[in-house]
Amino acid sequence: MNKFVELMEELSKLENEERSEKIKQLEADCVCPTCPTYNDCAKDKGENVFCITGKSKECITMELGCLCPTCPLAQEYGIGIVHNFYCRRGNEMEQSK
Repeated sequence: MNKFVELMEELSKLENEERSEKIKQLEADCVCPTCPTYNDCAKDKGENVFCITGKSKECITMELGCLCPTCPLAQEYGIGIVHNFYCRRGNEMEQSK
């Protein structure tokens, strides 16, 4: 999980606008929008990259299947196997506590 911790530390040092821009870049590898649990509400509110941003604020209320273990973003950062369903359970750091 070292690579993921490094990413989170990098993000925490960025100003809001820079952080948002970096997260938008990471979205390119995110499979959240194709996940069975993802829904129209999350799409409309622009919620995704839950492994980094944390659980859905109000949209995702049921766990219908999880693609986290197959996500290129999760694989790149060595996450998604032990913890998943980030959209409902919180990001990797929250679940690791």
